[in-house]
Amino acid sequence: PSWGPARRLPRFSTMASDPFTLQFCVDDNLRIFARMLACLDRVGKDLYLEASGGQVSLRTLNAAQSAFVKFHLRPDFFAEFVLEPNASLSMKVYLKNLVPIFRSVAGVSKVWVQVASGEENYLRVQQECSSGLRKKFDLAFEEVTMINAVYSPDSCLNCLTADPMTLLACLNNFPPGLAEVTLSAGADALTLRNDPDNIGLDDQKDVGLRTELSISPENLHAYMPNPASSGVSVTFSLREFKALLSLVKELEHRVTLRLEAAGQPILLSSEPRSQTGAPFSVESVLATVVEAASLGDEDDMFGDEPADEPMPFAPHGGAPPQQQQQHYQQ
Repeated sequence: PSWGPARRLPRFSTMASDPFTLQFCVDDNLRIFARMLACLDRVGKDLYLEASGGQVSLRTLNAAQSAFVKFHLRPDFFAEFVLEPNASLSMKVYLKNLVPIFRSVAGVSKVWVQVASGEENYLRVQQECSSGLRKKFDLAFEEVTMINAVYSPDSCLNCLTADPMTLLACLNNFPPGLAEVTLSAGADALTLRNDPDNIGLDDQKDVGLRTELSISPENLHAYMPNPASSGVSVTFSLREFKALLSLVKELEHRVTLRLEAAGQPILLSSEPRSQTGAPFSVESVLATVVEAASLGDEDDMFGDEPADEPMPFAPHGGAPPQQQQQHYQQ
């Protein structure tokens, strides 16, 4: 494939001889791209990259299969973008190998990413620094079936939009090392609290400490609890939630949360503050905890034995098995 006669190639590239299925260049959005990779690294260990129809998605899934994060990058996110005609790509690369390349991009003016698939599979990253230094990295990858989250946004009747700084300021009041936090959307306020009986702290000196904070609707950009309900409370992992809020803050976006019920996923997305929009989108699905005693026989999707991990995800494009249609039960 060729970049075309009007496009400038990196002088240190071997694109004329190597069979690259996908090639793109990032310049103005390089810091955003690096932050996205760092966020994915805080959630999962593998980057799932999918390219089709002129667009790219970056996804990851944590080891417990309780947090799924996806970044959708449109063509105008890139300075250059070429995908072979009628081609699609679905691959997995180890984040611990990729993220250090983008850890310090302060002196980097452009980055080219090229994916070769065929007799030899590798992902090539080439950096052009403002000092004139040029770097090239080749990483192995594996072609895979793309994962996707199984969820329905239409079933989430509680919705709120907030400045991520507001939520992060509240979360900073909880003890360090806290594993889970409970979010309650009531008619008059949004509440964040921890469960002192199941605190999950590495440092036991704070066991028994209960923290609860309330945010009035006036301090949120939008607050739409379900008018037919007295409120909803969901408990979920704090680590991935804070990582996503920190990224949305750095992107200078607002965060939107959609809630359904305990045991059903939280849907997190971002929206730009301006009306001009952004060349990318952020989506995440976080599993929530449901008490085993609240599950009836018809809800026991694993039979007599309890599940060690929830199974909320299915391969992209395939019908999920029955147990995957019942989300986030523990």
